[in-house]
Parts: sequence; structure tokens; C-alpha cells
Amino acid sequence: MVRAGWKWTRGRGTKQLPILICAVIAVGAAVAGRTHAVFFDSARAALSDWSAPALSGLRAPLTAMQSWTGSVAGIFTVYSENAQLRQENAELHKWQQVALSLEDRLRRYQQLLNAVPDEKTPFITARVIGESSRPFVRTMILNAGTANQVRKGQAVVDQRGLLGRIYVSGENTSWVILLTDLNSRVPVVIEPSHRRAILAGDNTPAPQLELDVGEGPIRSGDRVLSTGDGGLLPPDLPVGVVTGNGENARVVLFATAASADAVNILDYRVPEPPVPADPATAVPAKTSSSATSPAVAAVPPDSRESPPEEPDR
Repeated sequence: MVRAGWKWTRGRGTKQLPILICAVIAVGAAVAGRTHAVFFDSARAALSDWSAPALSGLRAPLTAMQSWTGSVAGIFTVYSENAQLRQENAELHKWQQVALSLEDRLRRYQQLLNAVPDEKTPFITARVIGESSRPFVRTMILNAGTANQVRKGQAVVDQRGLLGRIYVSGENTSWVILLTDLNSRVPVVIEPSHRRAILAGDNTPAPQLELDVGEGPIRSGDRVLSTGDGGLLPPDLPVGVVTGNGENARVVLFATAASADAVNILDYRVPEPPVPADPATAVPAKTSSSATSPAVAAVPPDSRESPPEEPDR
């Protein structure tokens, strides 16, 4: 009996040993991830580079399946959506004519004022090949990296507006932290009041607005743009519209990661400040002693007339 009981206890401890080992490894990995974040980011980028072809192949059928299921669900609402789209299309045609007229007027004003045109920010186009919940709540994985001149901090946009910025970049892949993430804080400006604020993500679809500078009123429906403060993101990127008022103001984003497929990575660089002139090479100012007439200065000293000699007495 004693021997049988000893065997049962020994077998039970043997079964629990792998669980204890896994728990110790998990705790050690969590502690190491906090103390050596750079190493784990590099390892994560290398792993995404290695798995990029597989992620691209797996995402294609999943995207097709999501599109098909979405179309099946939308069959029952086609009529109402068609009527709404017709109305929106008529309104957009009206606003298109207004926008074209204002664009032509602005161009003529710029020509009259001889204004310097805005420089276009270069960009590269990448595709979303995967998503991850680490190291943040939700992260997009793109199929472009340092081999395509992608670097940390660059803005990621689609045709609707700003999505986020590059967090870590591998050789052939890069990871994007979204505006909705808890770790995202982006300086923005609210139009038309020109009120400065910080767009702070809180893991919800509509990030919070932390009002910063200015006294202008904030109303629901105001547009929110990036400011470019700090030199990280380009200015005037569309972000979203304000919903709510006061301290409860939030932003409904134009661009969402759920519908993002092809995105642009902006290569924005802050213009270099002008180099001051060297004082040693500056032209010295003319003094009164050197202000001689051109006729006198052109005559050499030897050729000037000498005073008449006095006669001998």
C-alpha cells in the first residue's frame, strides 16, 4: 500500500513538473522583456521578417472570406443604402463644384502673392500582411522595412487619413502603433478654432482629446488635423472629427485599421534651419576715410601734379 501510494505521488509530481517549468520560463521572459526591450523588439522584427511570406499568403483568403461574408450580410440592406448613397452622391457633386472654385481662387491668390508652394512629402506604399496584439493592444504588420528606407516614427496613412506611426522596423517588415492604442499620444489642432490638443488613445475606437493651448470653442463636428509639432509627423494630415463637448470630447477617426489594406508610409523630414553667415566673410562697411571720389582714386600717386616751385632769389 505504501509503495503504491508512493508511485501515485511520484507520477503526479512528474505531471506537474512541465507546468512549473513553463511558468518559470514565462515569468523570466516577462521580466527580460521589461529590462531588455530593445533586444525583444529586434527579435520581434526578425521573426516578422521570417514569417512575412506566410502572413501574406494566409491573409489573402481571410480577406476574401471577410469580404464575401460582409457582402452576404449587406444583401438585406442594399435598397436603403442605395437610396442613401444617391442622396450623398448628389450632395458631393454640389460640394465638388465649390471645392474646385475655391481651389482655382486659391491658386490665383498664390500667384499674385508669389507664395512658396508646399512641398510634397515623399512616401512608399505598403500592404498590411498581419495583425498582432503584442506589444500593444492591436498592431498592424506591413511588408516594408529598412530595406525600403522605413524608419521608426514615420506616419502611416491611407486615402482617408492618419492611421498611426511606425513603432519598430525590420529589414522587410514594420510594425505600426495605431492612434487608438493606449500608448499613442499625437499633437493635433482643431479647426476652425485652431485649438491645440493632444490626441490620447485609450483602446477605444474614438480616442480622447486633451485640450492644451488656446481658448477657442470646441464643437461637435470640428475637423481634427495633425500639427507637426516635435517634427515627428507631417502637419495637416486629416485625423477625424470631434464628437462630444468639453472634457468629454473625443475624435471619430477617418481611417480605421479594420478596413486598411494598402497604406502609405510618409518620409517626412523637418527642414534644416538656415546656416548663419560667417562674420569673417562679411563685407566690411565703408568708412569716411575711404570715401574718396572715383576720379581721385583712379589717379596713381606718382602722376599727380606737384605744387609749383618757388623762384630763386
